[in-house]
Amino acid sequence: MKFRSLVCVALVVLSLSGTLQAQTREVLIKTIGENAAWTVAAAPKQFDESSLATLAGKSAPSLQRYGLSGVTVQDLNGADGKIRLTLYEMLDASAAYGLFTLERDLEQPGLSSIPLGTEGFRNGSRTFFWQSNYVVKLDGNEKAADSLGHLVSSSIFGRSRKPPVSDLLPPNNLVAGSDKYIVDATGLDPKLALDGSKLGFDADVELATARYVIDGKNVNLVLFLYPTAQLAKDFFESWNASNANDEPFRRRVGPVIAWVRGSRDADVAKNILDLVGHESKVTWTEPPPDIQIGQVIVTVFTFIGIALLFTFVAGISFGGFRIFMKARYPDRVFDRSQDMEIIQLKLDQGFTRKEIGH
Repeated sequence: MKFRSLVCVALVVLSLSGTLQAQTREVLIKTIGENAAWTVAAAPKQFDESSLATLAGKSAPSLQRYGLSGVTVQDLNGADGKIRLTLYEMLDASAAYGLFTLERDLEQPGLSSIPLGTEGFRNGSRTFFWQSNYVVKLDGNEKAADSLGHLVSSSIFGRSRKPPVSDLLPPNNLVAGSDKYIVDATGLDPKLALDGSKLGFDADVELATARYVIDGKNVNLVLFLYPTAQLAKDFFESWNASNANDEPFRRRVGPVIAWVRGSRDADVAKNILDLVGHESKVTWTEPPPDIQIGQVIVTVFTFIGIALLFTFVAGISFGGFRIFMKARYPDRVFDRSQDMEIIQLKLDQGFTRKEIGH
């Protein structure tokens, strides 16, 4: 029973692992299509790097820069109306968050935050949210978008994590929804007045920007996270030498540079810069083993077979040794009658009735 229980547990774990790893856009679309409240209106349209420009236009290079795996567009019919679902599958959660912030613009009239996924917003008939490594776009009326959005959100697995540089944005006085994650110059807000060619995008810098309101004044904070502290130091010194009089409120902490833009008030800038910090961590990342589920199953049952074979051989060997010793050395090694006390039942003896007299 114990062996059977272990095998059942192993198979359940392997089955769940396979399900988690297999969650692709196709699996999500299939899950949604199997829901009784929604019917697929037409075959889904798939887009990859070669065909992305037909869907995203000028935004295609930025999508690829963030890390796009692919896009699926599916039309669906529900009780509350028709919805066009667009699933952007990104390489990881940070990439999904970056694309989401690229689409979100607080300056757009009518934009409002909504409780969908990890974060969501709506602008007219367009609804966006991000969760795990997916960005979901819903085109349709509000009621239908909410219904389908909650279904999609409940079907997505995985954790939703912002990139490390975005986690460094101070939360005090931050304008909700103004934060952005930027990995190339095309994502820079022109209002920041930054020259993208001099920021280090070719050196894999990552930016997080956000708007703050301090003493009634609007200012922007830009955080630069470089791969190394030395690289950050080189850019920091270069900016100090060339932009001494152009909003010089900057601070470097290890590989992070904080730069306040849109204000010449030293007190306001100090209030923000003093809140920026960075804790250095040294980690060792081992490459994940290239193991397939099929290989794992074969390995498990191989070890089970070896264990059964060992038990069988050990039993036969002990039994054979016992028979040999009894035949060669009778009554000397095993079953020595002179050294053994045998309890006898004596079932063949007659019954003797014994009673106690009164």
